Amino acid sequence: MTTTLLQRLDQAARYAAPAAITLFVVLLGVVPIHAPFYPAIAPMLVLMPVYFWTVHRPDLLPFPVTFAAGLLHDALTGAPLGLHAIVLLFCQGVVLTQRRFLAGKSFFVLWWGFLFTVVVATTLEWVLFGLYHAAAMPAEPVAFKALLTTALFPLPAWLFSHTQRSLLSGS
Repeated sequence: MTTTLLQRLDQAARYAAPAAITLFVVLLGVVPIHAPFYPAIAPMLVLMPVYFWTVHRPDLLPFPVTFAAGLLHDALTGAPLGLHAIVLLFCQGVVLTQRRFLAGKSFFVLWWGFLFTVVVATTLEWVLFGLYHAAAMPAEPVAFKALLTTALFPLPAWLFSHTQRSLLSGS
């Protein structure tokens, strides 16, 4: 059976959902929140969709999209250009190697995997920032950022899971 143009556009939009969600989360993550010390402890929201889609549908979140999300994050936050692109690509690569273990497991296994990924990402970010500034950066904000990011993961994961079931069930 041949597909109509509208069916192909619908399928393309469904397949583009993970990339669009990831780029939207980048924008959401840079919304200014006027709280003391917030920039230092702001959660790495962009890591959440990168992790989730890498575990569940890596075919729909290719490395160039992750790279673009990292560059966009850096451009919007004033971070050294490429820093978060490197962090996100590294984490996506690590998660991809563990995908067989993580996919299809309970949410708590997925959450523990995310905790590990957050620790890797925040540590790498901390090291790269330290190298960029040629100074030792304090570790306490990094630890709080990791905890905050991990604690916030269940709600976005539920939303991503719902999106996967509703939009991508036929693919």
